[in-house]
Amino acid sequence: MSSVELSLAIQHLKKGNIIACPTETIWGLSCLASNEQSVNRIFEIKNRPSHKSVIVLVYNLEMIQQYVKNLTSLQEKHLKSTNPTTVILNEIQNLPNSILAKDQTLAFRIVKHPLISELIKKLGEPIVSTSANLSGESSARKFEELSPVILDRVDYTLNLPSSFTPTFKPSKIVKIIGEKVEIIRA
Repeated sequence: MSSVELSLAIQHLKKGNIIACPTETIWGLSCLASNEQSVNRIFEIKNRPSHKSVIVLVYNLEMIQQYVKNLTSLQEKHLKSTNPTTVILNEIQNLPNSILAKDQTLAFRIVKHPLISELIKKLGEPIVSTSANLSGESSARKFEELSPVILDRVDYTLNLPSSFTPTFKPSKIVKIIGEKVEIIRA
């Protein structure tokens, strides 16, 4: 893994820029989760309505605990799943209200892609991720599938060779409020 490219991606994120990067599922657009203006810019890049939800990627459970009050053992169990699993949680703190869904929830995933996990760890804070495609178009599974429009609109593309094999499908999404578990996407 090239530390130069990773450092450049971190510099871009800290400046409030938008990057395109692989995840363990599909290619995503990312910015700092704490930067409202950058999140809004992602919606502009995608031509996506701002009321749609985003996912926050973290590198471990401890990072989530900084942003969610009273994480339950049930929520932790789903977050630690070996398969890519996004968990929608409530009681969010220390993040802008603008990235929360209407019901004040937010989706989190502990990223499994080693490159992105390392990026988030070095960055020291979570990133927003949403599919790297124009709204209504197919998700990009590989770099070669990224739209030229998307590539033109982002500030940096983190396209490093990796032995990691993505799943090439969106993550499972589970909403867990208290003890109530709702499968949004299997």
